[in-house]
Amino acid sequence: MNMTTNWGSWTLSFAVLILLFLSGYIMRNSVRLLITGKRAQGIVVEIYKSTRIIDGPEKTPMLTPIVEFSTSEGKHIRVRGRSYSLTPTSQIGDPIKVAYSKSNPENAQLLLWKEFPLGPAGMLLGFAVVLVLIWIAGILISGDSSMDDPLHLLPALIAHFHLNPVRFPMIFMLSIVIPVSVLGTYLTTYRAINMLHNGIKTTGYVTGAERVYSETNDGTTGSGVFPMITYKDASGTSYNIHGSTAKPLSRLKTGDQVEVIYLADNPNKGVVNTWSEFWIPPLFFGFVMVALLFLLFLVISGYKSIIT
Repeated sequence: MNMTTNWGSWTLSFAVLILLFLSGYIMRNSVRLLITGKRAQGIVVEIYKSTRIIDGPEKTPMLTPIVEFSTSEGKHIRVRGRSYSLTPTSQIGDPIKVAYSKSNPENAQLLLWKEFPLGPAGMLLGFAVVLVLIWIAGILISGDSSMDDPLHLLPALIAHFHLNPVRFPMIFMLSIVIPVSVLGTYLTTYRAINMLHNGIKTTGYVTGAERVYSETNDGTTGSGVFPMITYKDASGTSYNIHGSTAKPLSRLKTGDQVEVIYLADNPNKGVVNTWSEFWIPPLFFGFVMVALLFLLFLVISGYKSIIT
């Protein structure tokens, strides 16, 4: 049994190291240029159309900006973005900062959040963290010292944070819901910024009202009245917005005009151009994220009123 557990510990250690290595390997070039690279101001000179095609009613190529900048030696370099989308957030003429290496300026990094491979690297890192947490849970629940890792790091971690079967489940759950709240904050913020920066504005009209029903946790049913808004895109195709939170409490009446914003590649997902439509979701996720991080700090620090 001890031999099996020992081999299991080595296998888990190897898996964690592989995940950490792959995460670092994906981020290595971006992080190196961000820390040690020289900075330069570039400008978008072209939008590159990738051979990757999105299938749909009309085949649409994926796009990314091509940025030109000058090195400290006066050499003009063009670099293509690494992130592709249907509607790039940068347009021709937009200024973009880049980080580059003097020995290989053609491998420059655009200093835009979406240009960093945070998604793939974060996913691998998350798998590694979850694997370690499950491993710690096995040690705490079983009390079997043979489940120790080869370098004896986990027992030291358990002792340092005074982990026990009460505190650890809270830390485990927080390690899952905190990344979810961070991702929710990022996605809703990105959506708002993308819509406001790249969205096409048009006029919508309130064409009626809809009562939306929802069931609460105690089994009761609640309802609310929301305006139904109709708008047209540049081609003249009509779309409807259902359940809009713009000016609730029935202040919008049939025939009222509102400003609608939609993206060219997704015109059926238009929203009313109001502060609440764009910023309430990011504020909600951001508040939850901060609250959960504070709770995690209290749990790790052993705050007596929360953990006994």
